[in-house]
Amino acid sequence: MLQTFLAPMNHVFPAEDDVNKYVDDNCSLMYLNEATLLNNVKVRYNKDLIYTYVANILIAVNPYYDIPKLYSPEAIKSYHGKSLGTLPPHVYAIADKAYRDMKVLKISQSIIVSGESGAGKTENTKFVLRYLTTTYGSGQDIDERIVEANPLLEAFGNAKTVRNNNSSRFGKFVEIHFNEKNAVVGGFVSHYLLEKSRICMQSNDERNYHIFYRLCAGASEDLKKKLHLDSPDNFRYLNRGCTRYFASKESDEQILQSRKSSKHLKEGALKDPLLDDQGDFNRMCVAMKKIGLNDTEKLDLFRVVAGVLHLGNIDFEETGSSSGGCVLKNQSNQTLEYCADLLGLDQDDLRVSLTTRVMLTTAGGAKGTVIK
Repeated sequence: MLQTFLAPMNHVFPAEDDVNKYVDDNCSLMYLNEATLLNNVKVRYNKDLIYTYVANILIAVNPYYDIPKLYSPEAIKSYHGKSLGTLPPHVYAIADKAYRDMKVLKISQSIIVSGESGAGKTENTKFVLRYLTTTYGSGQDIDERIVEANPLLEAFGNAKTVRNNNSSRFGKFVEIHFNEKNAVVGGFVSHYLLEKSRICMQSNDERNYHIFYRLCAGASEDLKKKLHLDSPDNFRYLNRGCTRYFASKESDEQILQSRKSSKHLKEGALKDPLLDDQGDFNRMCVAMKKIGLNDTEKLDLFRVVAGVLHLGNIDFEETGSSSGGCVLKNQSNQTLEYCADLLGLDQDDLRVSLTTRVMLTTAGGAKGTVIK
């Protein structure tokens, strides 16, 4: 229902004659203001045109579903060497311009991907990497290793939040290195601002990092026994939040009932076109191999992840002495044994470390041990 209201003149702006008119570049609008810009983006979005330019800045709106052929190999080829604006707005066009500017100007280029949670930063970063390694790769396995490193990072740094099923809970700076022939020869990823508190606590509708659920859902029976794994319901670092797996109908049937959350049997698995805990675990194992991790290193990594889960199940109780402090409850002895075995630590040393701390004086050096 339309409503009429009075507005001061400084809040009134001219609009296009045709509200359904749209352009590739917002700078091409006859009247450029916040309202006409947003309307142009909205009209394009309704036509599955999720990218819009503002000069050489790209606006991307998350469609929350897979648009056919938008990121196909044919699309990659079509943007190769094309000037910005020659073809419809696309993240590939931005990636190609950055590459060509680097090649011509002989200066390093940066692509800044920013936006709120769920905007599509993670996915667009992956498309930039895919474009550069596919189009300007050196033909060596280094190209594939750079691309495969990203989903591995996501397993340890992405989580389901209320607004986004695959939200990056950390920041990262990705470098792509080129040789004198302007071919991709390497890469480096710096990560920062990891949301460490998520490991200990999540809200009811949120999950911990993907890696924990993927390991519980996808580990073989042999690996499950080695790591003493169980359903997410049985780990304190998981059961305070959402304990449901992401799974397709097929993969949900393959996950044993004993590994699923008994609290959510009626609701079933979470659905997302890009996430599948069991399938993603298998793909993650392949990615580890491609980036150079051998079976021993891969197992060591999983042992640490499982060790963290078991650490959360250790319970403490007060000593009752006048000096205060606490000790491990007797029922936590088995869990302590699991942790020590998985983390490669002496069980007694781990017990002492969990119940004591070393105080450091301002002058430096250890002052002594204080019972917690």
